[in-house]
Amino acid sequence: MNSSVRRFTTTVVRSTHDRSYVKNLSLSQSFLPWVKSFHPRRLQQVQDELVQLMLPYTDENSKILRGQTKVPIDDEGNYIHELNFQIVNHQDFDTKHIVFIHGYGASLGCFARNFQLINKFSDKNFNYKIHFLDNITFGLSSNPKVKNDKVNHWFIKKCPPIKLIDTRPTEKSQLHNKYYKLIDGYKIDKQEFKDYQKTFIPILTDLEHFYTSAIDNWRKSQNLDKIDYLVGHSFGGYWSASYSLKYPDKLNSLILLSPVGVERHVHSVNNKIEELDDSNEIELKPSLDPTKFNFLTRYPILSNAHIREWYWKLPFLPRFLKFFGPLGYSIYFKMWFGRLFKINKVLKSIGENKTVTSANDLVYGTTKECKLIIEYLFNSITNGTNSDIYVKNLLTPATVSKWPIYDKFETYLSGNPQGSFNIDIVYGQYDFMNSEAGEKLVNLINEQSNHKTKLHKIREGGHNLYIDNPWDTNQLIHDIVVRENQS
Repeated sequence: MNSSVRRFTTTVVRSTHDRSYVKNLSLSQSFLPWVKSFHPRRLQQVQDELVQLMLPYTDENSKILRGQTKVPIDDEGNYIHELNFQIVNHQDFDTKHIVFIHGYGASLGCFARNFQLINKFSDKNFNYKIHFLDNITFGLSSNPKVKNDKVNHWFIKKCPPIKLIDTRPTEKSQLHNKYYKLIDGYKIDKQEFKDYQKTFIPILTDLEHFYTSAIDNWRKSQNLDKIDYLVGHSFGGYWSASYSLKYPDKLNSLILLSPVGVERHVHSVNNKIEELDDSNEIELKPSLDPTKFNFLTRYPILSNAHIREWYWKLPFLPRFLKFFGPLGYSIYFKMWFGRLFKINKVLKSIGENKTVTSANDLVYGTTKECKLIIEYLFNSITNGTNSDIYVKNLLTPATVSKWPIYDKFETYLSGNPQGSFNIDIVYGQYDFMNSEAGEKLVNLINEQSNHKTKLHKIREGGHNLYIDNPWDTNQLIHDIVVRENQS
């Protein structure tokens, strides 16, 4: 795009789109979207509106083929709902498939700002199809239960307690990477930990099968020999990474966007605590290294109130949010609007002349767009997903996985893997996920395998980097795809 067009584009942005900071909705303004949320097809309706807003029927989007379908994944009637966009550059070209899997507390519409990624693949030497999936139990996909009697849908077994030995006050300026405090020591009961391992190892094994088999059965139903590019964010990134290790010959490239659960830590079920001191209660020295089992994560700075809410409030809040009336919708709106509207600050920081290159970009950060994404997400999370419980079985109150990705990769690499899929791990510049653990994982993989692995940072991005800065995120994914196709 030439400079004159860019100047015209930014003028349009400023003059015709409402970018006022709404922040709050009154109860009267929240009433209509709240009432509409009780309509059984409202999530589908809002999704359709979101697609039309982000990719309108214009000349710019004229090459895009659009589709959505419910893809069967078993003989029990369960299915994965997907939205897809396709570019056919030539009828004789092979098609490359890019698959997106969202995180917890979301559905495929959270990637709305990434829908226009498809336009970047016009005039290439392949055809491209991007699949945005509602992960199993989320959005418009089926909501089956994991087949494990130990998973209680109203009670989540707690992690074994850690007795912290901490003689120094917590000062933010003294924290490592903003979240991690090195304390004097900690104590843990070996028998309690062994009981915890006995309970959770089979649960985590069944959860892995539950989520990864859904992805692979989707692949089979789509008649794909391999997934060319599997892109997973956060909770979806965790299961995408797990999928790559369980089915290494069924994908060509793995792209993890701020994946949850990379770091190793004290509550990993693989912690070899039985090899330590002979006494039952043992005292240990903590570490700030996220590849060590004595890494305490955020535990030294977590409040008791947070831990109580993790087990007794957060798993059930989405189920009841709708019944708080317009007040519930107003609270949810306030939580999300600032996150979505942040894109305008990012736009200003990066520079409009460097980012706004498409008429599709003009909708980003407008009040209309932010409101519609929030309504979509509200309808998604209040639909009720069994993953409200499963995520709390997988993660600890410190938001780390009981079965770390680092552990999974170390086990995989120790088996002399023959797989050759490439791996890209992406964090936001201001991400709260442990990018240090991601960097160490990249080093581990590159040292011990043939997998080509790289670490990337998205400027001005947080954990939801694809929402905060969709321009750099879309460009990075495009560049990874083009890089792979040229190699």
